[in-house]
Amino acid sequence: MHRERIPVYVVTGFLGSGKSTLLARWLKEAPFSNAALIVNEIGEVGIDHATLGFSGDTSMLLADACVCCSGLPALNEALEQLFWARLHRSIERFEMVVIETTGLADPRPLVASLSLNSLVKERYRIAGTFTAIAANTALDTLSRFPEARAQLSGADAVIVTKTDLVGAQERAAVEDHIACSGTRIAHSANASFALEDALSLLAQPAPRVERTVAPPFSRLRSHDAMTRFIAIEDAPDIDALHAQVIELKERYGDSLLRLKGLVRLKDCFALVQLARGDARAQITRTSTIPNDVKSGLTLIVKPGAAR
Repeated sequence: MHRERIPVYVVTGFLGSGKSTLLARWLKEAPFSNAALIVNEIGEVGIDHATLGFSGDTSMLLADACVCCSGLPALNEALEQLFWARLHRSIERFEMVVIETTGLADPRPLVASLSLNSLVKERYRIAGTFTAIAANTALDTLSRFPEARAQLSGADAVIVTKTDLVGAQERAAVEDHIACSGTRIAHSANASFALEDALSLLAQPAPRVERTVAPPFSRLRSHDAMTRFIAIEDAPDIDALHAQVIELKERYGDSLLRLKGLVRLKDCFALVQLARGDARAQITRTSTIPNDVKSGLTLIVKPGAAR
């Protein structure tokens, strides 16, 4: 008897690429609005999972481990749990699975691992891998970070994000560079790229060029980054929080690869985001935060960075 396998979509992209912002939009649109979600984060506090606006029994967090290095068994276990819960109707029926990786993950070991677990192989299939890369830092990121090159090599489609931050000439240079990977390319400003267009992009024939392939991450040994969590309880106000972020940015300098967090203010939580290339942190008020989220900032820094 032939069984229709559940499609799995992977969303990846280097630190600060805007993949979570884009995914937050896609999860509100069909068919992802009827998907199970697995979020992988290398920090102990799951910020993306808490802020994607997607919760419930069909949403799972794999924290404090990168799936491409040490988290593959946990990923396969999560897919097994979702399948059995779906079969026994203990959760709402989902039609597909969306996996958001860490900003340092190589998606290729993840994709390969799904064929090694007998149940997962029988019940799921990879439907496509989307890689986001920020236009304003793309060329620097691809030249400096093997993780970003691995993400590009593993992409079925690349979404060049934050194109509103660059001019037409710079955007063209980025897309010309990415075209060497032989993958499909689209661009997005302010998370404007719709899910319908993304899925249509996957259906298009890939460009016929000789692909530039980065080595699998197992040959890259380990990620050249580490996480630090700074607890902050009841910050006085957003201005004081801005000042603290500026101090951290100046202290760590180029060693700071990403900063994000949820910080408790007197009357609400503030979502804090700072990526490489940002002149100023984005701090916005939010009230839709789970009760168990720790108040503070997660920093992703190079090893040996000042404390």
